[in-house]
Amino acid sequence: MRRVLATVLLLSACRDDPASVFDQARNALAAKDDAAFLQLCEPRAAALLTAAPAVVTQSGRVFKVLRDGRPTARLLPDGEVVSVAENGHRAVVTTRSKKPASRVPMLLVAGQWRIDLLEMPQFAEAIQPER
Repeated sequence: MRRVLATVLLLSACRDDPASVFDQARNALAAKDDAAFLQLCEPRAAALLTAAPAVVTQSGRVFKVLRDGRPTARLLPDGEVVSVAENGHRAVVTTRSKKPASRVPMLLVAGQWRIDLLEMPQFAEAIQPER
């Protein structure tokens, strides 16, 4: 039992907090570092975004997975982090700027916080065709 507790404490001490992961993801998008951004996303979303270029090519460019063609800053809200709520293996980072507050859901994956893009309205907006 002590070993399990020690392992849990060690793993939690080695992981970045949700706000830090969110900031790293925004920095990766600003630097146009798709690989770094995808590492900070939940695996299902990362797999979808990784497959996006092949889907676009195979569809003869009829189907674009992302309106912008690649991950962009539009996927994450701007503003400062005003709160972080953790609940077991889920967390929510709340940001606020001039617009109403935005929520960024996260999942604990293999001991690390990852952005759950599939649960974000910005992601749903990014994969819709332009109007």
